[in-house]
Amino acid sequence: MKQYPHIEYWNKGIMGDTVWGFEKLDGSNIRCEWTKKRGWYKFGTRNCMIDEKHEQFGKAITMFKERYGEGLAKVFSDDKFYRNIRNFVVFSEYYGPNSFAGFHAEDDPMNIVLFDVNLFQKGWVPPKQFIDDFGHLGIPRLLYHGNLNKELVNDVKTGKYDVQECIVAKGVRKTKGNDIVWMVKLKTNTWIDIVTGK
Repeated sequence: MKQYPHIEYWNKGIMGDTVWGFEKLDGSNIRCEWTKKRGWYKFGTRNCMIDEKHEQFGKAITMFKERYGEGLAKVFSDDKFYRNIRNFVVFSEYYGPNSFAGFHAEDDPMNIVLFDVNLFQKGWVPPKQFIDDFGHLGIPRLLYHGNLNKELVNDVKTGKYDVQECIVAKGVRKTKGNDIVWMVKLKTNTWIDIVTGK
């Protein structure tokens, strides 16, 4: 089952390219796989496979299926762009109001939000298409659309945008075949200071 890639920092991005900047919710990565024949049949965190009996993350699967199960399946089955693709791995963030760096408070009311879709043998859904095709189901806030530049980096660092951890900026490299999605993260100084103990 596909794992979510490590996201590089902003200096590894293509400066000057157009990006879509999404809020990065601070929680745990939950991945779910779907096929037409089997439906939602495989689940995992970033590093291990889980099911609904899993002590820590089983509720995340139930919550995902309740919030997104039917809606995503409908898009995958009905939309002509997706209906001939063999399988999909989708990625969501499982978090609560006091979640931080992958740790969760025991009694927090938890939430789950879809943030990416990967298509078998085709790669990531480009950011604008992701918004257009899946925005109605509930996705992270789009906080920026424009060039990746030092001003944006500084604005995120100094707290101009109302985010706890960072913004994930996604761009697209045009190719003769599929569009290739690239992504970088822009962290806030506040989050970095907490993690490093400053």
